[in-house]
Amino acid sequence: MAVAEFKKLNRQMMLYRVVQTILVALLVFMAMNYQGLFTLQGKPQQFVGSLVIAIIIQLILIWPVYKLAWRDARIEIEGTASGLTAEQATALRKKRLIGDLWKFCGVAFFIVFVALVPDSKKAPGATFFLATTIFSFLLTCLLYFQCFNFSAKKQIKALT
Repeated sequence: MAVAEFKKLNRQMMLYRVVQTILVALLVFMAMNYQGLFTLQGKPQQFVGSLVIAIIIQLILIWPVYKLAWRDARIEIEGTASGLTAEQATALRKKRLIGDLWKFCGVAFFIVFVALVPDSKKAPGATFFLATTIFSFLLTCLLYFQCFNFSAKKQIKALT
């Protein structure tokens, strides 16, 4: 496969880099807000605790997220092949749908979890869990995009 055939994938990887930049800015913004909130509550140690737990969650999620990103990158590369038959295109579409379903389930989990966390006035520890969940969500999104770009570059390099 020629490098020119990966034009769409290279654009997607560039878009993912832009999204990563936005997510990092959002992560820094949220971290500053939660650090201030925990300081106002007189519990600044909870900020560090929420970050540590979010990082531990990322260590647990590295392998499944990497495998999903590797699979998605492989599907995108397979989709760039010229002369795909109708059956091959249908199989790739089905694989993309399954990957999208996994990503949707992950996002839905975090949204439902955040929505079900009670108000901090009703439950004093809720802010800690909310911060941990938001940090974990943003870090998981960053992890996926980084893994996808890494996997795509590696697979493109192997083909060229």
